[in-house]
Parts: sequence; structure tokens; C-alpha cells
Amino acid sequence: MLALLSWFCQAIFLVVVVYFALYVLLELRVFLISRKVEQRKLMELAHSSSGAQTDSWPSVSVLLPIYNESEVVERLIDAVCNFSYPAGLLEILVLDDSTDGTTELARSRAEQHKARGVEIRLVKRRNRKGYKAGNLVNGIQQSCGEFFAIFDADFVPPADFLLKTIPCFEDPKLGFLQTGIGYENRDVSFLTRFQAMEMGHQQYVTVGLSEDGDMASLSGSSCVWRKQCVDALGGWNASTVTEDVDLGYRAQFGEWKYAYLRDVVSMSVLPETVSAYRIQRERWGRGLIHSAFKHVKQMLSQRMPLIKRMHAISTMFSSALLASIYVLILLSLPLTYLMHFDGAGMRWGALIFFGLVVLWGLENAFGARRGARLEGSFNVLKSLWDTYRYIAMFLPMAWYYFAGGVRALFGVYGDFHRTPKGREGYRASSPRINSVLLAGELFTFFYSTTAILVALQRGNYILIPLDVTVCVGFGMVLYWSWQEKVRIGVGRKGNP
Repeated sequence: MLALLSWFCQAIFLVVVVYFALYVLLELRVFLISRKVEQRKLMELAHSSSGAQTDSWPSVSVLLPIYNESEVVERLIDAVCNFSYPAGLLEILVLDDSTDGTTELARSRAEQHKARGVEIRLVKRRNRKGYKAGNLVNGIQQSCGEFFAIFDADFVPPADFLLKTIPCFEDPKLGFLQTGIGYENRDVSFLTRFQAMEMGHQQYVTVGLSEDGDMASLSGSSCVWRKQCVDALGGWNASTVTEDVDLGYRAQFGEWKYAYLRDVVSMSVLPETVSAYRIQRERWGRGLIHSAFKHVKQMLSQRMPLIKRMHAISTMFSSALLASIYVLILLSLPLTYLMHFDGAGMRWGALIFFGLVVLWGLENAFGARRGARLEGSFNVLKSLWDTYRYIAMFLPMAWYYFAGGVRALFGVYGDFHRTPKGREGYRASSPRINSVLLAGELFTFFYSTTAILVALQRGNYILIPLDVTVCVGFGMVLYWSWQEKVRIGVGRKGNP
């Protein structure tokens, strides 16, 4: 029985390693393409004009889906009302699903801009059916633009956003366009810096995917959609909590083109509390994994070259891969206990896995710094330590995605919780899933600690680097959780 269990654990381990190897090689290919694009742009003459010119500008509807965003809604409205665009061709719809004082703030600020001639309306629904997806569907039904520019509440786009993006749609097959995203609070803590780097890496890789014509998973904010494309696809689907990714997949399967403009940057705000971060990432993991399995049959039925199909699989199932890394964490203890890695297959499998992690970590960290536009002095030792912590942070994220994947497996698709941004956290009470994820962090930390002790006792050291890194990653988020709890306790004492 133990032999059968050992064989089963080894098989799963090797399958995940092979899957990870293919992913790393594909991402490295795209990374090199991104590098070439960047070098080419540096050699080209910089365009000093405020944006490309076109003979006739189309009408644009700016959609602002908001829900209880009192801290940021006014600056968002101010930013989009300052857009440079021909008069009479721009309308702004504030799609307000709020249940707190956000509505009055949004209405007051909208009226101020309307008084100076801006075409802006506040659209209020009776209920939140379909959450953000339902809000957007309701909004486009009341809009009149040929294109939709969409911004979440925490975004601040530049005034020339439309002047730089709309001319790209002269290609009638271009269905949607994504722009770059910067983060104004990225240096508040290592948690915010990690998020900025991780999403910066995604943006950097997307440059290569776009250049090569490969499938990409794009954000649903700071983007522009062609109305004809949205109508042809039937709009946003409320059956998934990542409705933006779902619509992007359907567009690409429908042979609509997409474009990615990394140099057009809207500023945003990252969650600064670990509770907000973990809940956000569980939701993302749940939605992304659900979307991947929802569309995999359609993707496989598409006619495309092998390399593009491999990139499509890599993109769609990258979240499932991250979740599978948590399976490796769970396997570390039984593998350490049941076997001594005497077999060449497992020994080489473990060594290859760690080699791939180093390669991926260096490539990822470099792309992350470029994508997040991080600058400053370079210290070798500090950079190595920060890179190690950066890699370690993906292990708690693997747990969040694993939990999200399990929930998706059991049909939990629509459990949506707004992500508080900046210093705002779940002040009154956090969603129940936060306690579940925190309990999983505690369990995993002590589980991996046990695996280290067993490895030392049995002289079976090969998986210790994985378990130590798990303890570092989960130790960081547990420490931040303790700090957050202390701050909340101090705040309550100060505000009886």
C-alpha cells in the first residue's frame, strides 16, 4: 500500500514538473520577444505629438462601474472629465451600484462637471444583479458610443488617453485594446511592491504575446472595446467573477484582434492590507480557472499553429499551474517520508524543478522590474534577497488559487467581494473566506515546518529548499496578518 502511495505521489510530482517546464520555456520565448520589442522602440525616434491623428473621430462612451468607492470615486470622475477629445463625441456614464455615501459624492461631482458642459450621467440600478458584469451590461444599453472606454474606480487615466488609443481602431478587426497600468502606492510595503512587480511582469510578457499574435489574458480596466465586438459577443457574462477575461477569450476565439499599448499608462491603487490581497487573489484564481475550463473546448477546436496553441494553453491554464504548485507543497511531506529519492527519475525531477524555478525567478523578476518601471540604485545582495522573497510570495498565492480552484470545482462562481484599495481594509468584518484562507496559511506553515523536521531526521534533504521557501512566503503573510490585527485593535480602542 505504501509503495502504491509513493508511486502515486511521484507521478503527480513529475507531471507538475513537466507542466511547469513547458510553461517556463514558453514564457521565456515571449520574454525574449518583449526584449526585442523594447530594444526596437528605444532605437526608434520618439513621437513627440500628443497622439496620432485621424480624419474623423468616432463617438466614445466612458463607462465607470463603481461600488462603495467613496475614497477614490471623485478623482476618477475628475480624471475622465478632463479627457482631451472632440466636443460632442464623448459621454461619461457613472454606473453606480453603491449602497453607501459614494452615490452622493459621485452625483455631486458629476453635476459640477455637467455644469461646465461635460456630457456626464449617473446611472443607478435597483439591484446588483450580475455584479460588475451586470452593471456594465446595463450601462452599454444606455450608451450611444461606437467605443467603450472602461475604468475601475481606483484608476486615474491620462488626459490624452483617448487621443492615443482610438486611432488604433482604424483596423476594423481590432475588437479591443488594453493599456498599461501603474501603481501609485507600489512602494508602501513589500506586499504592494510584490503586487506591482507581479502585475508588471504580466504586462511585460503581454508585450511579447501581442507582438507575436498569441492569445493573452487582459485586464478589464483602462481598456477600450469596439461596440460592434461587444454586441457580437453578447456582452459581459455574469456567470464568472472574471468577466473581463471571459469576454477577452471569447473575442480572441471569434478572431477579433487585440492590441496592447504599454506606454499609455493609467495609475491605479493596490491593496495595502494582506486580507484584501488574499481575498482578491482567491477571487481571481477562481474566475481564471473557471474561465480556462469553460473555454478549453472552444480553444482546442480553433485552427491555429502548434506554437500558438501551446501559448493559448499556457495563458489560459497559468492559474491552474500556480494552483498545482500548492499540490507540490502538500506532496513534500509524504515524498520525504516515503522515499529517499534514490531513483534517477525523482532525483533529476527535483533538480530540474529547482533549476526551472531559478530560471523562471530571474526572468520573472527582471520582467517585473521592467514592467513595473522600477528604478533606483542596484545592490546585489539586497536584490538577491528581494528576488528570493518575491519568488516566495508566489507560494501563498498558489494556496489562494488552489482554494479558488476548489471552490470553482464545486460550482462557486459568483461569490464576489469588492477589493478595498490603499489603506482601506475590511474594517467592520471581513468575508468568511478570509478566515478560511488564513487558517490555510497557518496549516501550510506548520505542515512545511514538519516536512523540514522529517527531512532532517531522515537525512532526506532534497525537498528542503522548497519547504524552507514555503515557510518564508507563508511566514511573511502571517506576520502581516498579525500586524493588521494589531492595527485594527488599536483603531477600535481609539474609536470607541
